[in-house]
Amino acid sequence: MKKTIILLALGAAPLVACRGKEAPGGYIAFQVSARPAGAASDTAPPSGVVAMGRDTIFLQRVRLVLAELAIAPSLANECEEEEGEDLPPCVEFDEHPVVIELPLDRPVVTRATKPAPASAFNLFQAVVYRPAADTDTAFLQANPEFQGASILVSGTLSRGGKRRAFAFASDFTEKEEIAITPEIHVPPGDSLHVTLRIDAGSWFKSEDGQALIDPQSAGPGRPNHHLVRDHIRTSIRAFRDQNRDGQDDGPGPAAS
Repeated sequence: MKKTIILLALGAAPLVACRGKEAPGGYIAFQVSARPAGAASDTAPPSGVVAMGRDTIFLQRVRLVLAELAIAPSLANECEEEEGEDLPPCVEFDEHPVVIELPLDRPVVTRATKPAPASAFNLFQAVVYRPAADTDTAFLQANPEFQGASILVSGTLSRGGKRRAFAFASDFTEKEEIAITPEIHVPPGDSLHVTLRIDAGSWFKSEDGQALIDPQSAGPGRPNHHLVRDHIRTSIRAFRDQNRDGQDDGPGPAAS
């Protein structure tokens, strides 16, 4: 009997030691914004209004299908787990396709808050996703308007004082790995607020950024199709945003 007790005590010792080495965790609050850089003041125009010269685009609604939303720790620098690696895990927000509606009338909206290790993070992963009829049946039944499309935009184009409603759809599909530079840190026992900014107001600018294009000229097979796809790709950023104003706070304090 005594021998059994000794063996059990010795077996438990490594577990206690490992548990003692673990840093207390925290949380990551995942937010979405459409505010362009530098638009944090109360006097900045709404994210849905883009004006250049005599032309203005009024964005009424912007929706995207995103999947595999996650943030990767700096030690791993990716969300692809290798067998045998002992690294902090990625923090996953939405693995399966979800519809994200950009907030055009407020700085940010919070989508989820997830537990996270007290560690540094340097990469945000997102897939702009076009649902497939054969594998995303349930999703398309709930969201039939996304048949063949990953992005839907509705609004009004005012050109030379004349207004016309428009609808834009894109089948753009791509995995985005967004570097967070410098890295950001989850404080032990506290929350890190991370904003995924998608600046939809930049999508319908000309190549030199000095004029607005007609959104309906950017659909599949249209003259500005590839231009807008490039703008979508470069409009996505991720950063620390503790005050929830849709702007980059910088790295903040390092984790201890």
